[in-house]
Amino acid sequence: MVLVPGNALIVISLLLLIPPCLAQWNATATSSRWLKNVTNWRRPRPEGCSYRPWICGQGQQPPTVRMRCCRNKCVDVASDVNHCGLCRIRCRFSWQCCRGLCTNTNLNRFNCGRCGRRCAGGVRCLYGLCGYAQPLPPRPPFPRPRPLPLRSPGVVDPPPMTSE
Repeated sequence: MVLVPGNALIVISLLLLIPPCLAQWNATATSSRWLKNVTNWRRPRPEGCSYRPWICGQGQQPPTVRMRCCRNKCVDVASDVNHCGLCRIRCRFSWQCCRGLCTNTNLNRFNCGRCGRRCAGGVRCLYGLCGYAQPLPPRPPFPRPRPLPLRSPGVVDPPPMTSE
């Protein structure tokens, strides 16, 4: 088969119309460098953020979120237990990542049960609950009888009412 300039144009246009996955398969099955270059001119962009870490900082996250690229995924290093503070820093079992620090939320008074929950002054955090199994505060003493009001001199009490 002899390629005429008109036929070469048809062959190239047909190569461009072949689906990319089929064209890539055909290109790897052959040994022609020219064919590999022609069919792979549109390489897919690699997925994830490892080649583009700046995409993690773009978006509509609140300002408290600190997004970083860890293991080719965008993660919030301020709250992710597998990447707490920095990539690949894991918190212990049952601990949580609060503002980038691994915290035992079962015992911490400032993060009791979850991040940011504070116990009142003097109240312990146990099992993630503020004041769990603490004795009740002491009761105030029983009220004493009120003293009788002082009477002014010269004031006469009204006569008692009688029923008829």
